[in-house]
Amino acid sequence: MENSKNELIEKRRKKIRRKKIIVGMVFLIAILITLSIKLPYFKVKNIEVYNNNRVVSDKIIKDSEINKGSNIFYINTSKIKNNILENPYILSVEVKRKLPDSIDIYVQERNAVFYAEKGKKYVIIDKNGICLEIADNINNMNLIKLIGIDTSKVTVGNTIPVSDKRQLNTISTVTDIVSSNSICKNIKALDIQDEVNIVAYYNNIKIKLGSNDNMLNKLNKAINIINGENLTAANGYVDVSYNGNPVYSIDK
Repeated sequence: MENSKNELIEKRRKKIRRKKIIVGMVFLIAILITLSIKLPYFKVKNIEVYNNNRVVSDKIIKDSEINKGSNIFYINTSKIKNNILENPYILSVEVKRKLPDSIDIYVQERNAVFYAEKGKKYVIIDKNGICLEIADNINNMNLIKLIGIDTSKVTVGNTIPVSDKRQLNTISTVTDIVSSNSICKNIKALDIQDEVNIVAYYNNIKIKLGSNDNMLNKLNKAINIINGENLTAANGYVDVSYNGNPVYSIDK
């Protein structure tokens, strides 16, 4: 009986000691958290932006609304992402805390591919038909002129208005072709006004493409004729809009 009583007392003591240890650890953790929040060691001092080409880092940092001197644990990464994504040129954002005092911002940008005229200004457009900006000039931007859309209702950050959704598919398809085929680098304009009579302009040669079916094959045929017949500086047209041998005509 005496042994059982002693064992029971010892178990109670161990239980009390465990509780004291747990309480002490919780208290210590609370102190550490409080210190982490208040210590200047964890105040944001550095903000770095990665993978940006078009949008300058200072602009992205400004849009993020991160205040240097704020505690790094108080930074709201979701809000930062949403702030930066308001810029149409930004496709995606990732924000990482880098302890003790740095924030790293990784962005993926949209690429400008086309432009359309809007009075004396230029609507800059990406492969998905998103209006990235309305610019005063397009100097050094190396863009393809887009013909056949109504720019009067274009708004920055939104998809350009089209009468036929296939027009957006054509824009995307041509972007992929041009970006991955050096032979297509001299395409200067694309007319998508009529989706069954699409026209591309290779320098001054008009390429009649018809619908957007087999677009790569059609462009390759046309450009091979242009290069093979030494027509790169000529005026005229190449018709690859139908099955069969292409037809071309050159202005005298």
